[in-house]
Amino acid sequence: MSNTEMNPVFTNAVRQLLIETVQSAPRARHRWRWRLGGGMLVGLTLVTGGAALAAGVFSAPGAPVDTQLGNMVTATRTGTGTIDLGPAPATATDVSLALTCLSVGTFDFPNGSSMSCSAVDLSTTPPSNGPASEVVPLGPGVDSVTITTSADASWTLRAMYVNRVTTSWGVNAKGETYGVMNQQGNPDLIAADQGGTSGYIKSSDVNCASGPNPTSPAQALEWQKEHQNQSVSIPLYQSDGTTVIGTFILGSTGPNIRIVPLSSMGLNC
Repeated sequence: MSNTEMNPVFTNAVRQLLIETVQSAPRARHRWRWRLGGGMLVGLTLVTGGAALAAGVFSAPGAPVDTQLGNMVTATRTGTGTIDLGPAPATATDVSLALTCLSVGTFDFPNGSSMSCSAVDLSTTPPSNGPASEVVPLGPGVDSVTITTSADASWTLRAMYVNRVTTSWGVNAKGETYGVMNQQGNPDLIAADQGGTSGYIKSSDVNCASGPNPTSPAQALEWQKEHQNQSVSIPLYQSDGTTVIGTFILGSTGPNIRIVPLSSMGLNC
């Protein structure tokens, strides 16, 4: 399967959580050290006035809304190439990109993120090679985008100017914020999906499941050893933060993995 690395400029919170190095929001006590197994966090982009270049359309509170400005530009190249987008509209803030690899290679976006495609990706039906979507902040006087790759790697790019606005998080009756993680940090209730059931997980539950803050490297190693091959299930709520509609798995799933409820771990948090 193709591997898309998310750009840390806008998607830093999501990317860091997925690779186990997310800093918690200011209100939280712990670093989040969990990988996500069968579930996923939600944070797709809503595009108005045109087609979505992202993998899907989602309008959860806190998600960015991209308004298309001008026409979409499509180009196919082999090797590193620069695509002229034409003059940027006055209200453009970003460039929305969707790249499909046509050969094996690694394809670098101008913001440092990348997409890798293997022979296996290209051999599947349909091909599992994209497109990979990125939204790149627009710099002053910029009217082109460059994709960097090896000389023999081929690709197709769709690009368009957009005006990006990040929506506000929702607030429930208890005063808790809910929605997707964005550049502002993490809401109290984070939009998530487990097996097709969409809801919200509590930021405090994720932090609690990470265990107590270690006071020494030895203590950290002991915690890791004690909880090896263990994943934790936490409640999946409606936006009210009270109504439980399912569970969300923090960690891997598989025949050798024990899944334990957070409530059974005896953590005081």
